[in-house]
Amino acid sequence: MTRSAATRAENARATQPVRASSKATSTRVARFRRWSRLVFLVPAGLYVLFAFALPVAYNLLLSFQQTGPATISTLFAPFAGLANYKLVLSNSTTQDVIVRTFLFTAGSLFFQFLIGLALALLFSLRFPLRRLARSLVIIPWLLPLLITGLTFQYLLQLEAGAVNRILQFLGIIDEPIGFLLTPNWAFVSILVANIWIGIPFFTVLLFSALQDVPIELREAAMIDGANAWQRLTRVTIPIIRPVIEVAFVLGFVFTVKVFDVVIGLTQGGPANTTQIMATWAYNLTFQQFDYGAGAALNTVLLIIALLVAPIYIWLNRQWLRGGQS
Repeated sequence: MTRSAATRAENARATQPVRASSKATSTRVARFRRWSRLVFLVPAGLYVLFAFALPVAYNLLLSFQQTGPATISTLFAPFAGLANYKLVLSNSTTQDVIVRTFLFTAGSLFFQFLIGLALALLFSLRFPLRRLARSLVIIPWLLPLLITGLTFQYLLQLEAGAVNRILQFLGIIDEPIGFLLTPNWAFVSILVANIWIGIPFFTVLLFSALQDVPIELREAAMIDGANAWQRLTRVTIPIIRPVIEVAFVLGFVFTVKVFDVVIGLTQGGPANTTQIMATWAYNLTFQQFDYGAGAALNTVLLIIALLVAPIYIWLNRQWLRGGQS
């Protein structure tokens, strides 16, 4: 064996412990990272388990049981099959509630989008104090929903409400309007309150989307003679359409399960004419003590919300693919 070959063999034997030590170190680092991820995932997993999974599972169990005040303390009550679903869905009040929920959701999303888009376009312009105006528009989003409902309740009172006082002062009405006492006005009241709450959501999303519209396209449309409406409908909206779609899907999920505003404003009255699915399920469960029917209606509401989830995922993927292409 030559001296150079012997040297290489000696160097190889010397580097073997170093390589083994380096491999062991990398193995320990990989193991540490894996356990670190698990440690961070455990709190989130426990939160999802106790805040979502267990309540949903228990609600589903109640919907298939004949549960009343006498049996609610026991985990297993007499099995009722689909009787609760048939009972609650065949109820005329529940049918009216389901229709009213979708009317409430559609009306809320329509006006939230129109007002949110108008404000987003306004904030895209340069004017004094526009940053302050952008900050103020978020206030409805920051207030607790129950507080918002109570605030609108005071504003819409029959005698001392600010809205009736202002309308009478302007000479628009002669007698106070029972906004919270008549069915049609009560429904309009909860609709207006929910629209006011949801405007910041659409405004923030649409304003962010408008910042990504290339100014070159708008300038080219102006040079071609397009007016403001044509630039909006043929240039701006097609570009921000993915954001609009995602906003509508998320807005539907948020609105279809509204509870606090209605409870704070009308408590579902008068005569159940402002009940929507979430509040009616609460009424069945905690006021009529029909736990099975309330759980069944909650399950229907959950299914409606879950049906929208695949649409959101698909739209989000399309949006990401469009951004990457």
